Amino acid sequence: MNSRLKYLLERWSDDQFTEAERQELIDMLQSASTEQEIIPVLEDMWGKIEDEGLFSEVRQQTMIKNILDRYPGREVPVDRETGKGMHVSHRNPFIRKWSWTVAASVALIMGVGTYYLYHQKQAEVPTGVVQSISNVQQGQSGVLITLSDGSQVLLDTVKNGRITLQGGTVAKVANGIFEYEKTGSEVQYNTISTPKGKQFRLRLSDGTAVWLNAESSVKYPVVFTGKERLISVTGEAYMEVAQNPSIPFRVEVNGGTSVEVLGTSFNVNAYNNEESVRTTLLDGAIRVSMKGAANKLLKPGQQALTTTGDRPVQVFDDVNAASVVAWKNGVFDFNDVPLEEAMRQLARWYDIEVIYPQTIPKVQLGGTIKRSLPFTDVLYFLGNVGLHYKLEGNRTLIILP
Repeated sequence: MNSRLKYLLERWSDDQFTEAERQELIDMLQSASTEQEIIPVLEDMWGKIEDEGLFSEVRQQTMIKNILDRYPGREVPVDRETGKGMHVSHRNPFIRKWSWTVAASVALIMGVGTYYLYHQKQAEVPTGVVQSISNVQQGQSGVLITLSDGSQVLLDTVKNGRITLQGGTVAKVANGIFEYEKTGSEVQYNTISTPKGKQFRLRLSDGTAVWLNAESSVKYPVVFTGKERLISVTGEAYMEVAQNPSIPFRVEVNGGTSVEVLGTSFNVNAYNNEESVRTTLLDGAIRVSMKGAANKLLKPGQQALTTTGDRPVQVFDDVNAASVVAWKNGVFDFNDVPLEEAMRQLARWYDIEVIYPQTIPKVQLGGTIKRSLPFTDVLYFLGNVGLHYKLEGNRTLIILP
């Protein structure tokens, strides 16, 4: 029982479990006979959520209150920080008897949705939103690999298996990760590109792991030769670089930014419609340079901003790295994110166009949203934070004053 529960929770946290597994998990949580096994596992799960630093203590309290407000009934949970009863209650039989941390875990698993974390009620869909809104999901086009000869292969069709590429190169897809089994002797360059609404993972021949965000690409040699390992990136990518001090790893980014890696994990955001290239270091060390500017050596937790022109490389300390790489874990993190930037993220993922016919509203977003949510739920979230909008032509989102 305990091991099965842990397995299902891991499947849930990775957004991988089936509807049947989801129902099995809910049935398991509702079973009073297994309560003593369930509670410690859920408390451990919540502890891991806290350790990730996704929610501050204040936001945790607000989140729990708003989740439990959806279950009106008799009992009142206790705020663990103040020891005082919170003026919320819940009639759900398997939520009412547990601690608020366990109740929160259950509520999230039941599919309450992270857009309820800070807002108690669903917003009504504004007048003017077309009925076909439910059809707006993640983009439908595929992940492509472009070979040296210009030919292309749609990787979405390769679930778990091997494919033979140009020059005798053999690659495979295993557990959602693309990697090379046989590279051959001929120097070739491959490019993997993602459309709007899709992410992809690959492992380079040296063992470096790459996560590509939506509408991004990475160009790399099938096998590294020479005195350095050089790849190029557009859009956004997170990398865990295999250490090899004798052969430095370098990333070229559009706009002239260059990142020299010294065995590390980092994130680079280089979308063309962003004002600057943002390179964030999670572990190890990197050197960021820009044509015409002095390079900067980054420490973990720092972020470098580079722009075109003769501007110097700017370095910012104490960056929330977990927020920066939230996309890699299937989450939009909108805490302290300007409205325009958040809308650009949504546009890339849901393959929509965002238009501001007048002034850009001064709306402050907050909280996190799972990328697996349908766009309908995202619109509820936007309505809850006071944003006015309408959807035209199914994929044009008009932001109103």
